[in-house]
Amino acid sequence: MSLANILKTYAAKWLTSRTRVRLGRARAELSRRLRRKPHIIYYFHRTDDPYCQLMVQVLPDIASRFAIEIQPLVVEKLPANMYPDPVRYEAYSIIDASRLARLYGLGFSLEATVPDRLAVGMANRYLASKQDDPEFFTLAAEIGAALWRKDLKAVRLICGLADVGEKDIENNEKMLRELGHYASASVHYAGEVYVGIDRLDHLERRLNALGLGDEQVDLEVHRHWRLELDELERTIAGQTVDVFFSVRSPFSYVGVELISELARKTGVGINLMPVLPMMMRGMKVPRTKGRYILADTAREAHIEGVAFGTICDPLGTATWRAMSIGFAILDDEQSGAGEQGQALAFFRSFMRGVWSQGIDGTTDKGLAKILKNAGLDQAWIGKAISREDTEERATDNREEMFRSGSWGVPTFRAGGETFWGQDRMWAIIDALKQ
Repeated sequence: MSLANILKTYAAKWLTSRTRVRLGRARAELSRRLRRKPHIIYYFHRTDDPYCQLMVQVLPDIASRFAIEIQPLVVEKLPANMYPDPVRYEAYSIIDASRLARLYGLGFSLEATVPDRLAVGMANRYLASKQDDPEFFTLAAEIGAALWRKDLKAVRLICGLADVGEKDIENNEKMLRELGHYASASVHYAGEVYVGIDRLDHLERRLNALGLGDEQVDLEVHRHWRLELDELERTIAGQTVDVFFSVRSPFSYVGVELISELARKTGVGINLMPVLPMMMRGMKVPRTKGRYILADTAREAHIEGVAFGTICDPLGTATWRAMSIGFAILDDEQSGAGEQGQALAFFRSFMRGVWSQGIDGTTDKGLAKILKNAGLDQAWIGKAISREDTEERATDNREEMFRSGSWGVPTFRAGGETFWGQDRMWAIIDALKQ
């Protein structure tokens, strides 16, 4: 491994470490006390973000249970380069928000479609004028409900002409950037970001650790999927989950670990569909987004019991070699010559190696270690398919993922439905049960 890669590995290990998180939190709390400031949480709201419609229904409960203040801030224009496929993302997010609403027992229109743009602009400006109103969340929930059911008359009746200039919303968007993030439905507290309702359990734990709450973690219901696995074996065994993933995606690593656990305990089959990472397809991941993904993966991996943090970035050669070997093993399995499950064992071992063990996947030595850890012979290094064939098959998988309505990894397809994200095991189980 080169000196540059060694330094990157140590930097990533520090960035993702629990020690850094604890020190950052202690420093933030000391600073707050010295300045005699209250505990303030900033929430960034956008009326046409379906996840925001869920957030405004649960944040009042957070405010009542914890000794904190929540300051809502309305935003409208988000950085376009943070969303590689905004059309698919927008369509998917409405479906996903509907699923989350059912899981958490919240209101969200089952017939929701992309809301009217003029009504959205009116709603954003009205709510921006009400950011300091104690009734903000009630108003936001009511207006949002009208927007998502396309009740334009109700939106006009509530909002009227808001006395707020473009500069107010622009200032909120600037503050969002200065806090180091880019997304609405995000909550910011003392240096950390929690995006969406399914990250608020991290915030609950943090506030409880500070002695500010009721010691309860009410918003972790999406993590309870393991509780019913033992009872599901007879009802969902024999079904298959398609798994679109990239070995260079840390979320894919966690997702493949979790879906493997689900499959092992229920008998569900896994159909692996590797794709090339965005940055090897000519796309860019902004640094701000990359840092958040790494930090968010670290805390998700920690709470799910997945080792993570000692990283040797597989971008480039390591990814090509891993996929070329992985496809060769898949071919062996599909021909009936090889033992089933070997490809999954290899890809799990590779991702565990580069994301938690710091193994260099560019070298024969590193790949031999990864293969050994998977219980496979290092002779597979010499059986890898060509780069041209690897790219062709990865492209076919990517096109299939696009046809399923997703744009990125990890994506899972089960029971005729598509799910994006390593944190959707509960939704996959629900689809399989149907």
